[in-house]
Formats: sequence, C-alpha cells, structure tokens
Amino acid sequence: MRLVCLVWVLVGFLVAPVAAQEEVPSAVAGYRVGAGDVLRVEAYNHDEISGNFAVEVEGEISFPMLGRVEVAGQTTSEIANHLEELLERDYYVDVQLQVEVEEYHSKPVTVLGEVARPGTYYLEGKTSLHKILAEAGGLKPTAGQFVELRRVQVVDGVEQPFVRTFGTVPILKGEAGRDIILQQGDVISVSAKEQFFITGEVAKPGQYDLTTGMTLMQAISHAGGQGKFASQTVEVHRTGDGDKEIFTFDVSHIRKGKEPDPVIKAGDVLIIRRRFF
Repeated sequence: MRLVCLVWVLVGFLVAPVAAQEEVPSAVAGYRVGAGDVLRVEAYNHDEISGNFAVEVEGEISFPMLGRVEVAGQTTSEIANHLEELLERDYYVDVQLQVEVEEYHSKPVTVLGEVARPGTYYLEGKTSLHKILAEAGGLKPTAGQFVELRRVQVVDGVEQPFVRTFGTVPILKGEAGRDIILQQGDVISVSAKEQFFITGEVAKPGQYDLTTGMTLMQAISHAGGQGKFASQTVEVHRTGDGDKEIFTFDVSHIRKGKEPDPVIKAGDVLIIRRRFF
C-alpha cells in the first residue's frame, strides 16, 4: 500500500543557529493533531470520502462510512495510515489518502505586551519564538529590553514553572529566538520601555529610556551633562508601593570615588537644581 502524506508547516524565517545558553525544552518534532484542528483528507479517485473534518473535543473525526475515528495525538501520517487500513477492511482496495492540517486550533500560545497584535496564536508544527512574534505583528516601538517565555514543564512527574528571558535586541537582529521551539500553553511577554525623567540644570532635560544597570552619572551624561550653574547635589525622587522617597547624592563625591554611583530605577525623577552663590 502506497502512503502519501504531506504536512505543510508554515515557516517565515531561515533557521539560524543560536548559542547553547538560549536552548529551552522543546516540543516533539512531529506535529500531533488535537481537538479543534481541522484536517483536510484527499482520497485519490474517491471524492465521496474527501473533505475537511474537524477534530472534536473527544479527539475524534466523523468520517464517511467509518463513523467516529480517533485521531488526537497522532501525526497526519499516522492518521492517513490508520484511515487507509480501516477503509481497506470493508470498502476499498489499495485506497490512497493524503492528510494535512487545514486549520490549527489545538495548541494555543499567548503573546502579551508590546507587540502589534497581542492575543492567542496557534502552533503550526514546530513554531519558533521568532516566528510567533512576527505573527503577532512584531515588536512595537515601545518595546523594552526583554522578551519573557513562561511555560509549565513536567519533571519526574511533577509540574514545574519554567521562565526564560531573552533580549529584544538580539531577537530583532535575528541572533536569538529562531531555534526556540514553543509548546502548547506557552506565554510570551514583551516588556515595555522603562524610562526616567531628568530636569533642572542639565543640557537636555526630558524623559529618557532606562537601560539595565544605568547609574546616576550615566543618566546625567545621557542628558548632556550638568549645566554651568548646576548644584553638585542631585535629588532622586522615587515612588514605590504608593510611597514616595527622596534620595540626595553629591555628584562631586561620586566623581572622586568617595561615594558609589547609584543605580537608578524606572520612573525615577532626577532633579538638578541651580547652585546658590
């Protein structure tokens, strides 16, 4: 018996190697059909048994002459093989079937945060992190520095949370995310930009993007440096858990190494006042 079975897997990007540290537990290689998927079955010279068949909640399809047939958890190749065997028992001789997934609906993942179209997407065979972000319209200009992948994996029969964080810059450059294969139930979150505000005696007061580990002196430099009449005392106004705190730093001491250069946080407001003569 000759078996013809094609599985169309949409791929939007060339596969590029990524560093070993970016590897995460991946799904099985072959796509396995689940409830909600729609199968397209083509029978050579037998239009009466060709058509689209939805996989019902119980994991079965209702197939002509055969009635309800279990297909969930099988690949399209296995389904085609199984249907041929059943049909050849009583109805046909050497029937040839081609089975493919017409619509993918059984393996949802969730994309949240700073993407063009956040929402639920469905895995189509082996689907990479890079590809699902593209399906979600790509990253918005407001995207921050990180993309977080969350999943539940089973280790020794026990469910354990798995969290992995990737930089948005490597993903945008195509250096990461192409070989990260997603699994059903994964949640992908794209962070928003974190910012700080600086005002007073600096060359370019305003709101700026915050980078990881940015210090007070780096923030001042980012704003063009202190003005001619700037005080050496800088106030950092910070709000956390509803409470507002004010920290005071002497930048002359920081320059001389007498005080550590503090790391600023998202939402900080830096105030550099004019000095008194």
